[in-house]
Amino acid sequence: MIRSAIIIFLTTLFLTLLAFGQNDPPWVAGSSPVMTVTDQENGKTIDLAKGGTLVVELSSNASTGYSWAVKGDPAPLKLVSSDYKQPERSGGVGAPGVQQFRLKATASGTSTLTLIYRRPWEEGVAPARIFTLHVNVH
Repeated sequence: MIRSAIIIFLTTLFLTLLAFGQNDPPWVAGSSPVMTVTDQENGKTIDLAKGGTLVVELSSNASTGYSWAVKGDPAPLKLVSSDYKQPERSGGVGAPGVQQFRLKATASGTSTLTLIYRRPWEEGVAPARIFTLHVNVH
């Protein structure tokens, strides 16, 4: 009797923890060590746990010469990597892709992350697009 009650309790506890771990919304600070944002979060504010990773994925088309770049110092975020990915079923040369930035939250604080979409060799020309994200690191 006691043995079956313990088994039922542990099974219920396991299933509850499993269910909550998979259903946490991505915008809850500390719910996941990695948070991904896209073009749709432009201008929004997010919370990120100290030590967490922010992944920014923005639509881009490298064949036009345009690329995204971090503007200024995003501290307390630190840029870890940036790369360009073209979808497998992209439709061929000239098809758009996604530029991905990985940033690490190295300390508590706030930051306005600004990314600009421009041709790097064009000086004195306004960016074609600007992406901003306000980040609170706790």
